[in-house]
Order: sequence, then C-alpha cells, then structure tokens
Amino acid sequence: MLAMASCSSSHSTSAGAGAGTLDPGFGSGGKVTTDLGSRDDRARAVAVQQDGKIVAVGTTRDPGQGDNFAVVRYETDGKVDTTFGDGGRAATDFGGKADIANAVALQQDGKIVAAGTSHGTDTGDNIALARYTADGKLDTGFGDGGKVSTDLGTKADHANAVAVEPDGKIVVAGSAHDPAQGDNFVVVRYTSDGKLDPAFGENGKVSTDFGGKADAANALVLQPDGKVVAAGTSHGTDTGDNIALARYTADGKLDTAFGNGGKVSTDLGTKADHANAVVLESDGKIVVAGSTQDPGQGDNFVLVRYTADGKQDTAFGEKGKVSTDFGGKADIAHGLALAPGGALVVAGTSSGTATGDNVAVARYTADGKLDTGFGSGGKVSTDLGTKADHGDAVAVQPDGKILVAGSTADPVQGDEFLLLRYQG
Repeated sequence: MLAMASCSSSHSTSAGAGAGTLDPGFGSGGKVTTDLGSRDDRARAVAVQQDGKIVAVGTTRDPGQGDNFAVVRYETDGKVDTTFGDGGRAATDFGGKADIANAVALQQDGKIVAAGTSHGTDTGDNIALARYTADGKLDTGFGDGGKVSTDLGTKADHANAVAVEPDGKIVVAGSAHDPAQGDNFVVVRYTSDGKLDPAFGENGKVSTDFGGKADAANALVLQPDGKVVAAGTSHGTDTGDNIALARYTADGKLDTAFGNGGKVSTDLGTKADHANAVVLESDGKIVVAGSTQDPGQGDNFVLVRYTADGKQDTAFGEKGKVSTDFGGKADIAHGLALAPGGALVVAGTSSGTATGDNVAVARYTADGKLDTGFGSGGKVSTDLGTKADHGDAVAVQPDGKILVAGSTADPVQGDEFLLLRYQG
C-alpha cells in the first residue's frame, strides 16, 4: 500500500514570500507525506537525480518482518513516481528484526545505493546495503540478489553514511564494537559488485579509536584526490562528547597530514558536542553540522569548519564555529548541504517547542553568518500541526531550492515519510 496525503495545517516561520518559504509548486503547499502502509514510516536520507526526480530512503514496518529498508521516488513536483518499484516504492528485508536504511547514494548509471544496519540477525547487528536499478528493482549484479550484509565479527556493526567513488566502488562509514575500546569509527569499502575491497584498509575495512566509550561515524564525504573524510562523535571522553573526524588515504590508511595522526577531536566546552553531517567545500575546507549544548538553551545547531589539514578555521563564524538556537529544548542538526554560491544549508529538528517538535532549517553565508535573506533572520521553523515533525536530511537542488526529508505523525496512519521543499 502506498498513499500520498498532505497535512491540512502548517506554519512556516519566515519573512515574505521569498527564500525560506514553502514552495507552492511542490506537493500540497510545499509538503508531501507518504504512507507506506505501516505506522512507522520514516525517511532518513534524500538525494536528487540528474533528471530532477527525488529519492528518499528510510524504513517501513512489516508486521511479519519488522522494519525494512524503504525507498520512494518522487517526480519533480512531489508526486510519487509510479514507474519506480511497486507503485513508486521498494521495500527490502535483510532478515533482521529491524533493517534501517540511514543513507543513500546515486550512481552515475542511475542505480541507487541504500546503506544502513540490519539489527538482530543471527550474528548481531550487521552493515546492510541494497542496490536498486533505475526502475526500482533490486540489482542482481550486486551482492546476493541486490543485497549485501556484512558481519565484521563484533555483533554491533552499523552503517550511517554511504558514498560512491568515481570508479564505482562504494564506501560506507559507521561504527563497530571492540571489546577493549568500545565502539569505534569504521569505514568499509566494497567493489562495484558488492564484495569487500581487499585494496582498502585491512581486508576492506578500517577501524579507528578516538578514546571515547562509543565512537561513531555519522557522515562521510569523498575528496577529489580519493581521500575519505568521516565525521561523527566520540562519546564518553574525559571532556564528554566531542566532535570527531578522521581522514583516510585512498587505500584506507589514516592520513597523517590531517589533524593528529589522521584524527581530529573537537571539544567545544559543553560536554555534548556532536557531528551528524559533513560537506567538503571547493577549496578543500571541511564543514560539519550537529549539535552543541548551551546551559541556558539546551542543545543548539552547531557548524564547525576546518582547514584542509584539520585545524579549526578561525575565519568561519566565531573562532571556527557557529551555534544557532531555534527555541526548542533540543535543536539538533541532522543534514547539511552546500547551496549555489557557497552558502550552507542545515536541517534538523527543534524538539520541545510550544508546538511540539518542528522541522528546523537554517542557511548560513560562506563565512558562517546566518543568512538574513533566508526565512526569519536566517532560520525557518515548520510546524505541520502534528507535534512530531522531524527533519532528518537535506538536499539542495541545482536551482537552489531546498528539500528536507524526515517524518510527520498522522493521528490515524502513524508516522509517514515527509518531504518539504523551500524556496532557495
């Protein structure tokens, strides 16, 4: 079952009818909700194809199988693309109790790679990948019938990000458990047909310890020179939770020209500094987005920019960082994208506001200031009237319009895929 509906009420805090307002040419007044037939449908990643069609991936629940990977494709105007998969969507079971797709990457040949975790298998939690043809079928030339499940032997192997290299190899980043160190960053590379790539790291993988009780890579970006940047959080260090980055050479070794032996750990002084997304700027600088804690405001959006060698870029924001409060008890940035002209677009959720949880979007100038030409002073908070509106990912179209994917709660149908498009 796949149905599309739109909430009847929404409020997007912004100024005028310009940048930051919901796009009336998309869905119903700028929003699209999609019911996949369960009460727990959530989009966690979004990408825009070369033809302008939109791919959202996440999860849907099957009563007999638990959570499955879900992929939905939309036309440029927000209608479900019924030429894709089964009436516009594809659902994939890996045999786990909860198969969660966290990331998506598009190949140049039009194929779609979804990555995440298959929880509760016979070997614990495994990294899971599925590749789909351009028309939404599992690609039988990839892995086992279009699927790959990777057990790294830890019983807690998770994938949170994915990217495709120019030669078609696939890189994922996440975490793997070490009995002595706790969870570590893990980066795994696959050949184009889904096999572990022996030319990368140790038999296709590399694990990196930051000294925290739980180190998890949440985001990934590829440099033009083939190096791989992973960003995330080192939890439970002596200074609390810190932003963590690692850069690897093309063959999977830590890049000693970056940070301290290939690693950077950033303590913003709050004991709760998290990175959930990363982009690479044209000059090689690296920007991460996530959250930082303010004693008076709770968690706020945070952006931190680094030079190409891993130092905080003091020319950005305030000594390399910028923090933004949306008024919620917890304002968490989950997605980050570059806009035309070098602007930075961040999307996430403002939780615990007077109207519940709202989708939150901010746009910043290239030097880290809120862009006052966007929304209200650079910010937009969108309430769809459900008290549970969540932004989990963002993409910027070539025309500058902004797509946010996540979920919204319907009182009858439960959580549904949510897409919002804003004027750029």
